[in-house]
Amino acid sequence: MKIFKAGLLSALMLAAQPAAADTTIVFNNFLSPNDKLWLDVMKPWIADIERVTEGRVKFTVPASSLAPPPEILNSVQQGVADGAFQMVGFLREQHPELQLSLLPMTYFGNEETSVALWRTWETHFKGKNDLRDVELLGLVTTPPGSFLNMKKDPFQSLSDLKGVKMWSLPGLASDTLAATGAVVSPGPAVRMYEVISGGVVDAFCCINFESLEVFNVTQYVGAATEVPGHLFAPAFAVFIRSDVMAEISPEDQARIREVSGEKLARYGSFGDPAEAAARQRAIDNGVPIVPASEAFVAELEQAFEPVRAAWFKAVEPMGIDGAAALEFYLEQQKAIADGN
Repeated sequence: MKIFKAGLLSALMLAAQPAAADTTIVFNNFLSPNDKLWLDVMKPWIADIERVTEGRVKFTVPASSLAPPPEILNSVQQGVADGAFQMVGFLREQHPELQLSLLPMTYFGNEETSVALWRTWETHFKGKNDLRDVELLGLVTTPPGSFLNMKKDPFQSLSDLKGVKMWSLPGLASDTLAATGAVVSPGPAVRMYEVISGGVVDAFCCINFESLEVFNVTQYVGAATEVPGHLFAPAFAVFIRSDVMAEISPEDQARIREVSGEKLARYGSFGDPAEAAARQRAIDNGVPIVPASEAFVAELEQAFEPVRAAWFKAVEPMGIDGAAALEFYLEQQKAIADGN
C-alpha cells in the first residue's frame, strides 16, 4: 500500500508540473532590450507564437547577441542560433531583392511599407532566391531618414549637395546620396556620433529623428529637408532555421505562419507615432524641417533613376521583374492606406 501511495504521489506531482515545450527556439536579439523594434514588434510576435502553439513552441533569448549584425543570418544557418532578425542591407550581395524597401522615395507609412513589402515578397520574390536553410517569416520596416544639414540652410537643389561631405549608412543609402553629387562617407550607425561630432562631415542622412536621439546627434542638425517617400527606410528580415521548423508539428507550423507574414508586418504600425513625436521634439528645439521644393523633387527623381535601374538589373538574373515589383510595392502601400 505504501508503494502504491508513493507511486500515486509521484504521478500527481509530475502532473502538477508544467509540461516541457516540444521545441525551444534560441532566438537572437542584437538590439537593446528597450528598443521599440524589439519591444513593440518582436516580443509580441514571439508571444503570439507561444500562445497559438499553447506552449509547445517556446523561445529563449540570450542576454547578448550571438553574432555581430552583419553575420546574424550566417550564425543561424550555422546553428549558433535557431532564429533571428537582421537588417536586410547586410544581405545585399546574396539577396538584392530584399533591398526593395531601401530604394529612395518609396516609403509612405510604416505599417503600409511593412505590409506592402511582405505582399511583394509573396507575389514577386518567393521561391526565386529564398534564404538558404531558413524560413523567412516576416519583413518589417522602420521609419525613414531625410537630408540633414549641419548648417542652418536646408538643402533645396542638387547644386546645394554637390561636393558636400555627408555621412550615411553603407549600401543603398550610400549609393542614393552619391547619385546626388554628395561626397559620401559611409559607416555603421555606432560610429555616427564620432564622425559627426568630430566635424569630419558637413551633413548626414538616412537616420530618422528618433534614432538621432538614440545616437545623441540631434544637436548637430542645423536644418532638415524632407522629400516625398523619404530617402531610406531600414527593413528587417525575420527567420527561423528550416530544420528547427521541421521539428514542429505541421499543425503548429501552420499556426506559426498564421501569426507571421502579414500579421507580423502589421506590427510595423509601432514606428510612425514614435517618429512623429521625435520629429516634433526636433522642431521644438529649433530645427527647421522643410519640404523639398517641386523643382528639387524633380531633380532627385531624375538623379535616382540609375539607382533604381541598378536594382532592376541586380534582380533580373533571379527571374524577377524589378519594375513590376516596385510598381506593385507602391500600389500596395496606397491600398493598405485605404484599408485594404
